Formats: sequence, structure tokens, C-alpha cells
Amino acid sequence: MNKNNKKVAIVTGGAKNIGRATCVELAKLNFNLLIHANTDKTGAQETKSLVDDQKVNSRVLIGDLTDQNFVNDLFNEASKLGDLSVLVNNASQRNFFKFEDMTYEDWRHILNINLDAVFLTCKKAIPLMKDNSWGRIINLGGLSAHIGAIGRSHVVTSKLAVVGFTRALATEYARTGITVNCVVPGLIDTIRGISAGQGLVHPTHSDPPIGRKGKPIEVAKMIRNLCDENSDFINGQTIHVNGGSFFC
Repeated sequence: MNKNNKKVAIVTGGAKNIGRATCVELAKLNFNLLIHANTDKTGAQETKSLVDDQKVNSRVLIGDLTDQNFVNDLFNEASKLGDLSVLVNNASQRNFFKFEDMTYEDWRHILNINLDAVFLTCKKAIPLMKDNSWGRIINLGGLSAHIGAIGRSHVVTSKLAVVGFTRALATEYARTGITVNCVVPGLIDTIRGISAGQGLVHPTHSDPPIGRKGKPIEVAKMIRNLCDENSDFINGQTIHVNGGSFFC
């Protein structure tokens, strides 16, 4: 397989859940995959095995997306697989602090991961996509950013800022062949580690009107649709996948 004829997708937070499902769905579209994880090397390697089953090439890179040097390494690794075409900013972190107990360090920590890392990856991706006159950037939002949540003022702020950032980039690069959209999962049946907010109550407090939690694959299929070559006219949108928990 000639990597120079291959399109490449980077998926951050690809070790499990929505990130893993997204990697597999993009592999079905014949993208080579750069699978990122913050610390979960085992999970990322399991994702890689699923991706490799689709007969595409993939690599795994573990590291901190708030480190500019690591982000440079991430894109250098992706370039070994072909031309960057898709960036899915799925990695994020949630934790719980009542506002009066939250320190500035707690606040900055979440904004660094949920917002600043998206800035850094987009900063690297857009020039590469412009060179090829084609690209897809999908940023993952959060339902709490649209309905509020107790103990998550930092998370709500960061995820709503991602929506604004998405709209700004979508407008600025609309004539370059790059589209930028935000996908907002609702209550999804996922396995959360401590860094992702294990044990936290979802802000909706109950199953969606559809009567069940969503599945990671249902979010991943939306992301896949946005990365298709026929999705050029979908740009700057905030698309909710929530079973009817929130109407925009």
C-alpha cells in the first residue's frame, strides 16, 4: 500500500468508547489512522487491532496534547502514514468541583485539556489540509455545555468555547475545502476512567426520551458521515446525538 496515495485521520482519545468506535468507522472509509491516547497504551493498542482488521495502516502515539512538542510529534507520526485529511478532537477530561472550592489551577487544567489542546491540534492540521484543498475537523462537544451542570463550571465553559471555536474556524476556512463541525454526544453508555469523570452523574440525571443510553458507535457514525467526501455543504454546525435529551 502506497502511503502517498492514502488519506490519514488523527483521532485523539482513541483508546476506548467514542474514540475507538470513530477510529474503526474511519478505517471503514479507508483512512489510515493515527490513534492517540493520553496514558492508556493498552486500550490504544486494542483499538489499533480493530483498525488493522479493516486493512488500513495505523500507528499509536501516547502523550499529553497540552504539550506543544508532543503535538508536533503527533503530526510527524501521522505524516508517515500519508496526507492528513481528518482531525477528530475527541480527547477531553471531566471532573467535579463546586465552584467555591475550585482553584485557578483546577480551572486552567480542564481548559488546557478541553480547549487549548484543540487549538494546538487545529493549528497544526489546517496548513496541511489547505495544501491539499480538503480537510475535515470534528470537535467533540458536551451536552452539559448546552444545559448546564452542577460542579462542572470549568467543563461547561471549555466545551461551549469549543463550539465557538468551531464556528470561527468554519467561517475563516470555508473557501479552502476544509469543513469544521462540532458533534455533541448526549448520555452515552461508556466506560469512564478517573480522568474522564468516573462516577459523575450525567447532567440530565436520566435516560433520554428514546428510553436508553446511546452507543459509542452511534456517535462515531455521525462523525464518519461528516468525514465523507460528500459532506462538503455541512460546515460550522453543532450536531447533537442525544436521543432527544436536548433540542437546539
